[in-house]
This record gives sequence, C-alpha cells and structure tokens, in this order.
Amino acid sequence: MYKKVLCILTSFAFFFGSISAKELVPGGESIGIQVSYDGVLVSGTYTFMAGSQRIDPSHVIKANDLIIAINGVKVASLQDMANEMNKYQKEINDLTMTIIRNDAKMDVSIQTSYDKTGFHSGLYVKDKITGVGTISYYDPDTGRYGALGHEIMDSDTHTFAKVHEGNIYPAIVDGIQKAKKNVPGEKQATIDFTKSLGDVEKNSSLGIFGQYDLLPENKQAIEVGDHTKVHTGKAMIYTVLSGNQIEMYQITITKVNKQNSRDMKGIELTVDDPALTSQTNGIIQGMSGSPIIQDGQIVGALTHVVTSDPMRGYGVFIDWMLEESVL
Repeated sequence: MYKKVLCILTSFAFFFGSISAKELVPGGESIGIQVSYDGVLVSGTYTFMAGSQRIDPSHVIKANDLIIAINGVKVASLQDMANEMNKYQKEINDLTMTIIRNDAKMDVSIQTSYDKTGFHSGLYVKDKITGVGTISYYDPDTGRYGALGHEIMDSDTHTFAKVHEGNIYPAIVDGIQKAKKNVPGEKQATIDFTKSLGDVEKNSSLGIFGQYDLLPENKQAIEVGDHTKVHTGKAMIYTVLSGNQIEMYQITITKVNKQNSRDMKGIELTVDDPALTSQTNGIIQGMSGSPIIQDGQIVGALTHVVTSDPMRGYGVFIDWMLEESVL
C-alpha cells in the first residue's frame, strides 16, 4: 500500500567513552514514519443527541486519555474499539472505559448511542501517527539508526506522543511547499507501507531510534565528531528534496552552545546554499534529522526551524543522539 502524506510530525547506541573513535554511516534518506499507541488515544470530544437526550462525554473523558479497555475487554486499536462498541445497540448504552490519564489507570463511566448509522460515542479517537522525516545515521556496529533529532508530538493534543511501537518505511518526495515567514514549509511525500525499513523502539526529545533491517548500499561510514570540537563556520547537510536522491547542501554554523549533558539545540545554523533555498525558501518540515557534516565528520542533525526566519534553525549534537538511543 502506498500513501501520500504531508510531513507533519509536531508537527529519531550506546554510550561510548571515546566517542571520537566511533564511526557512523550518515543518513539523509526521507522516510515515512508510522507509530502506534498502546490503545486508542482520545484527541477530543463532541456533544451528540441520543433520542431527546444530549450527551457530553467531556465531563468524564479528556483529550490525551488513552483507552485500553471497554467493559473489561482490551482495546488496542480503532478496530478493536469499533468491534466492542458495536456490541451495544440500545439507544443509550452505559459503558465502563478503562483509561490511562497522566500515567494513572482508572475506570470511567460513559454513555454511547446506537442507531441505523452506527454507534456514537462523542469521542474523537486515533491509534496511529504518520509523518515524514529524515534518517540521521546508521550504526553498523549495533544495527541501530537514529532519525528526526526531536520527539514525535501529537498534533491534535500538542503533547509528547507516548507511542508503543512503530516502523519506518521508504518515502519518495514528490512535492515541496516552500516556507514563508511564520508559515513552515514541508516536504510532500508518498510512503510505501509495503516495505518496512526498520522498527521504532524509542521516541524521545532527541529523536526516534530502532533497529534497521538493511544498511543502504554504497554508503560509507565516517568518524563521529565530538560535540566539544564543533565550531562556527561552514558545514553540510544531507537531505532529499526530490524523489529519493540524497544531495549535499551547504550551511553555516553560527553558534555552538556549550552543553555538558544531553539537550536540544546545541547547534545554531543558517541554510545559505542557493540550490536548497531556491527550492524550499529555508528549512522545512521533513528535513528534521538531516545529518550535519563538518570537517569530514558527522557532528549533528538538523532539528528545528525558526519560523519567523526559516533560513535559520537548530541542530542536536550527534553524540547526544547516540547516548539517547540506549533503550
């Protein structure tokens, strides 16, 4: 199955004592990302009518609640939820939902309705997040990859997505929406869901991480640059703007923020390569994770854009991603 998506991921190791001796294969590939919740996430509620009665579930169910069971039956997906809801076909049904809210498990009572159009719950729900990003690196020693350089956020609830599992897939970039001041641009891509490239085992503030299935051909490992050696001046990023062709584009590192522990935005940068800016007007969504190369070493990954000035952005140090990738 192929699916065309916009890049909206709001909206990827082990610690090595001598990180400078470590080698990684730089990424740059555009990937489709699909991650699943361990249940069904409530993204919002609505009021509905059951006969003459108005039912408003917002009094008991909140956005970002995770439904894990209905009347004691486990619910792991939208299909599970539909199957269970369809068992109750009265005009008004009293159900018990087991939910996770703020890491606490609890039971809540809700009312649903059933008519000729199906069941009505008053809940907006989903079980997956899909988007597009960029591979940062492959680690040939461990078989692990890192991507995105930042967390996957739930675009409906605007919170960190506590996802259960997922996969990465090939993506073909077939369009670019250029960036404008205060309006992020984005890659538009078609994802091939028939071929998994690897799994997603961890979603964190410094990226997504997992095992890759196969190292891409004709890729060479290069040395990891220690974050203390990153400096202002010229550097390169690897990314895809058309099809699946990885290209190198020049950037300028304008500031290096001293960090003694894992954190975001250690690198401040501008994109100043006309070959890039003529196509994108700056940094766009979908470029997150693009590896940063300086002095022949992989030193970081592009992570964020300054929306008021899309030529400017941030990167994370690659050593922080390597440390963070530990499960």
